Amino acid sequence: MKILHLANVLGDHKGGGVNEVVSNLYKNQKRLQHEPHIWYPGDNDDANQFGEDENVVALPTFGDPKYGLVKQIFHPAPKKMHYDIVHQHGIWMPISILSKKLRKNNNNLASVVQPHGYLLKHNFNISKYKKIFALNLFEKSNLRGTDVLVSCASYEAQSLKNLFPQKEIAIIPNGVSLEFINAKKRLDNCQNSKKKMLFLSQINPIKGIERVLRAINSIGIEKFSHWEFTIAGYENKSYKKLLLKMIDQLGLGDIVSFIGPKFGQDKIDEFDSANIMILPSFNENFGIVVAEALARGLPVITTTGTPWEELNEKKCGFWVDNNDEGIKSGLIKLLETTEKELNEMGERGRQLIQEKYLWENISIKSIQLYDWVINQGNKPDFFL
Repeated sequence: MKILHLANVLGDHKGGGVNEVVSNLYKNQKRLQHEPHIWYPGDNDDANQFGEDENVVALPTFGDPKYGLVKQIFHPAPKKMHYDIVHQHGIWMPISILSKKLRKNNNNLASVVQPHGYLLKHNFNISKYKKIFALNLFEKSNLRGTDVLVSCASYEAQSLKNLFPQKEIAIIPNGVSLEFINAKKRLDNCQNSKKKMLFLSQINPIKGIERVLRAINSIGIEKFSHWEFTIAGYENKSYKKLLLKMIDQLGLGDIVSFIGPKFGQDKIDEFDSANIMILPSFNENFGIVVAEALARGLPVITTTGTPWEELNEKKCGFWVDNNDEGIKSGLIKLLETTEKELNEMGERGRQLIQEKYLWENISIKSIQLYDWVINQGNKPDFFL
């Protein structure tokens, strides 16, 4: 099967969850003897993780590639492309216009669109009026014109169904690779006299980090004298400024540190050196960093704004209410949990990922989805 992945962004340093999904689907679909391709707005350097691969194409843009203004949208879309299906990742950018053109000029080419959480209420309200403009200009017709919408969890699927009741909604989770799970620990990185609570994601307002700071202050800084709170990730400058001001006002400077973004082995080292990972987000369609932490045997605290109720069900973390009191309750539970119990929780989390969230298995579902869209045979069992 010849597959075209249209990504709104790509690259370890730019793509976040979209990059993780696109790159892992690409690699594993190749292993399954299919022929995936990737188009994305950007520079060739963004695709260095793939080496020199002619099937990964950077689309020229007007101005900064982050705005996604690909030159191709101003020209007729190529005909007779000989792809079997287009899988679009991300919305709100001109890549959606290109997606529409490709379908129109290639006999209603089979397609699926994966919004990656950008239609969830909290995300939609960020730059809301720009999104309303894009929705009416091109995005609504793009989403209505695709064959299937792809969600990462039932929560996002139901949200999409409410917006597009006539549309088929598939639920295919994100995952973690076996290489990530099996990567060796660098034991010299795990020697620390203090216990470590880790946040590792983009540092922006939707992540709710200020709620952790308030919770630590409310519980009592003295209770965290043997803990450090390490914040890793790309930083929204104005949000980091707000957090630094709060840290100073609350007297948390000895506990909290920012260490910048981490990738590859450095990212694994951060997981391996921590005792707990916390993702206090207001809203996540999946939260791939939760799966990554669990894959490294690290228990997780996150909110009901994420689809991770399995943390409570499988006893591999704390899924808490999506408010200040919820975050506080999670930290209190953490302080009451022994190191041995944390290790046992981490091991249960690793088992959960191996059973349910391996890219090697999730990619098979993607092929089953494409096959159903193209051939309309037996419908897979992962639809809403």
